[in-house]
Amino acid sequence: MLQIGNGGMTVNEDRAHFSMWCMLAAPLMAGNDLKNMSPQTHNILTNIDAIDINQDAKGIQGFKFKSEDGLEIWLKPLSAGDWAICFLNRSVDIKTIDFDWIKNKMNDEFSKRILDASVETFKIKDVWTKKELGDTQKPLNADILSHDVLLLRLSLVKK
Repeated sequence: MLQIGNGGMTVNEDRAHFSMWCMLAAPLMAGNDLKNMSPQTHNILTNIDAIDINQDAKGIQGFKFKSEDGLEIWLKPLSAGDWAICFLNRSVDIKTIDFDWIKNKMNDEFSKRILDASVETFKIKDVWTKKELGDTQKPLNADILSHDVLLLRLSLVKK
């Protein structure tokens, strides 16, 4: 059961908690007081873009692609050739990422899909800020706060 809004976690941790449940295609059962939740908790629990990742028709669970120095990269294949990518900062320090999509070919053996930005281009959307971040032809540069995430939806650019 989700613990978002129950106290004891920061907003970063609440956002990371929800993001990871979405990446894992886990049931989204709120464990907080729905009647008296803060607007911040409401915004996390009702983020339609995050819920869309969780409820994707393929129903495939995400997996850890890479882990280094407290930063994990999770990958989840979605319908229509899309992908969800979650950069999870487990560290107490801010993590700066410089992720080159073209140099990081990602393979999901379960779904038999490969994310290869040297072959296909994807537009990038930040699920939490709702901002478009360009496409996978340029490296992604971002800072991720302690115990926070950068949750992205990659949408295939049709040629």
